[in-house]
Amino acid sequence: MTETFEHLLASQLLARARLSVPLLRELVACHGPDPVRILELREQLPPRPRERLLAAVGDPNEPDIAQRAASLGIRAVWLGDPEYPEALGPYDDAPALLFVRGGVLPRRPCVAVVGSRRPTSYGVEQADRFARRFAGNGFPIVSGGAAGIDAVAHQAALECGQPTVAILGCGPDIAYPASNRALFQKVIAAGGALASEFPPGTKPEPWHFPARNRIIAAWCIATLVVEAPEHSGALITARNAAEYGREVLVVPGPVDTGRSRGCHRLILDGATLVDHPDDAFACALGHGGTQAGHDSSPTAPDPRPLPANLSADEVLLFHSAGELLVPFEDLANRAGLRPEEAAVSATLLELKGLLRREPGNRWSRQPGWAA
Repeated sequence: MTETFEHLLASQLLARARLSVPLLRELVACHGPDPVRILELREQLPPRPRERLLAAVGDPNEPDIAQRAASLGIRAVWLGDPEYPEALGPYDDAPALLFVRGGVLPRRPCVAVVGSRRPTSYGVEQADRFARRFAGNGFPIVSGGAAGIDAVAHQAALECGQPTVAILGCGPDIAYPASNRALFQKVIAAGGALASEFPPGTKPEPWHFPARNRIIAAWCIATLVVEAPEHSGALITARNAAEYGREVLVVPGPVDTGRSRGCHRLILDGATLVDHPDDAFACALGHGGTQAGHDSSPTAPDPRPLPANLSADEVLLFHSAGELLVPFEDLANRAGLRPEEAAVSATLLELKGLLRREPGNRWSRQPGWAA
């Protein structure tokens, strides 16, 4: 066996044993990202993890699965490896290990685009439109590789010549859904990647997908949600993103179909409404993004003039807001407006994409508008 194969097989066995994320991260912290060394210490593990790992080691099929994975170019990327996504490092629930098939994982800030598996033509159009704005300006697109909005976002990135990453709810050697097999091949051929915390040979299971959503949310500086119904899995990604302190951007939809009810609920809960790709792009830039070919000093697009139909109170409130979040009471006081007057104007400005509201009723100006 080569050293590379030993590394992959040891990583696969550790993942197959379903060791908890905290335990794996602790082992990496103590012994470095060396799965062969960690595997050698299996007798020192707590009883239940040790039993599961010994069962995996004793499975005669594991070397064959690893051999097939190696033939597909699948590799193990551990916390502490240079390729491991830096954005995931600080989160205790982020996986210590990813199995990756395809190109090197992007180091630039990424944007997630998620939504319905069964989108309408409206959802497809908007997902493509917004994803192209991000990908065409240097943001790698990360999504879940599912049918529907995920697939549209990955395809848009490919057509913009931007690498894209699909985070899977199965092993990276399994094309799920099968309808995306050709898309996954294109992703790999274009220098993108398929990634999963589940080892090669792992079949898709319902519980895998909420788990993989947290990776998408933590990896990306912003998550854009397009046409998510009330019980969509995309809402899990959005809520994870909010918990991680990431920007959650939501494209509103028609109110008479029910297909965007989940999106509208996110907006009510404080997510940022975006009705134009420029607004979404400006928000992403404002949260640590960069344009293509640049490693620092992000450059926003030219500011757009304020709409001509704003009321005097709206103009006053907009100019009283800044880039930093402030409590609503402070914003109203700055503008010299009574709370009830400021509440109406703030809501209208939020709907128009000029102000954004965060949890705790804190407000700031949306990037991209002329002050």
